[in-house]
Amino acid sequence: MTDREGDQQLKAIVVGAGVLGVSITYQLAKRGVDVTLLDKGNPGDAASAASFAWLNSNTKELRPYHHLNIISIAEWALIARELGDSSWLHSNGHLHVAATPAEVEKLLKRAELLESTGYAAIPVAPQEIPRLDPVVRVRNEYELGVFFPGEGHITVPLLIHDLLAAATGSGATVRASTKVAELLSDTGGVKGVILEDGERIEGDVVVVSAGAGTGALLETQGVTVRTEGTPGVTVTTSPGTSKLATLLHLPGLAVRPDASGRVVVRSSAIDAEIDRQTRTLPQPAIRKLFEQLGEGLTDVDPTTVRAERIQIAHRPYPIDGLPVIGFWDGRPGLYVTIVPTGVTLGALTGRLAAEEITTGKAPKLLEGFRPSRAIEAANEVAYPDQYAIKR
Repeated sequence: MTDREGDQQLKAIVVGAGVLGVSITYQLAKRGVDVTLLDKGNPGDAASAASFAWLNSNTKELRPYHHLNIISIAEWALIARELGDSSWLHSNGHLHVAATPAEVEKLLKRAELLESTGYAAIPVAPQEIPRLDPVVRVRNEYELGVFFPGEGHITVPLLIHDLLAAATGSGATVRASTKVAELLSDTGGVKGVILEDGERIEGDVVVVSAGAGTGALLETQGVTVRTEGTPGVTVTTSPGTSKLATLLHLPGLAVRPDASGRVVVRSSAIDAEIDRQTRTLPQPAIRKLFEQLGEGLTDVDPTTVRAERIQIAHRPYPIDGLPVIGFWDGRPGLYVTIVPTGVTLGALTGRLAAEEITTGKAPKLLEGFRPSRAIEAANEVAYPDQYAIKR
């Protein structure tokens, strides 16, 4: 792939090796771009590692955003075919259970709205739940379930491994434990990056996909934007915990299967118990989580469950909670992706970003999700907003 003047190979630098950054690197490399991927740690170690990795467009009520998610879910299947491996892609559906009349009403309204867009949402009586997954405990307070057969989850480490292998096979360079200190620029725009040790790497385009750390890099260009949302935690149990096959949202608890009988568990209530000073989860909170797990699954003994991994990370969060994808206005050479649903949107974002970078054509699907929208939204904030962009 030559640059837009047609005289040399286009050089791109991607900062951040989560699902988004790795996906963009893969798509650029397969288009012939000379791409270097940089990450301050190991690929997938930050927000991607702590992600529940739920593939869905379940709660995306804004119709254009809903469509982005639906398309991206389908594109993961295409990428699995390109990579020749689908072991990381799980399309076992999602069951959401409501336990109060108010929750039932809310869940049915959501199901009705989703069905109006052609998105499958099937009501399930509590006594029918074991037919979907026999290890789900049907509790007396359960009033209704809704099954979403088009949803699923991704095993993120396996996906990142496969994408990196394909990208490096197409000539990409991956540098782990390489922290970018600031963006390199001149009057013509962004020209590269400066590493923490002072090394300079130049390129035609710098793609910042650093998740919650994106704001710190934009700050080096005089743009103050908070991209760090609240911290969240996922707990992965030891092997042999359960035979669960379906992603679940039970009252107060989200659970999904993982490799070798592990399960991944998260809870918004438990997020509030994270010790932000030490970035740890107290043992009583872990025990509470496992007690809830035992109440939800028939084959789990909470007294014997062990935590194999506890992942805590700050989620990326743009000003209005919607994606920001594209060349940053007034900063030629700077391409930014701030996406709060990076696992679901990783496939589509990777392709669209690579197409725009290599052709210069703005994708119609991304209208309404550009940096200009974020800047305009910030300017309209009439009260102190912790995520507001300050110009």
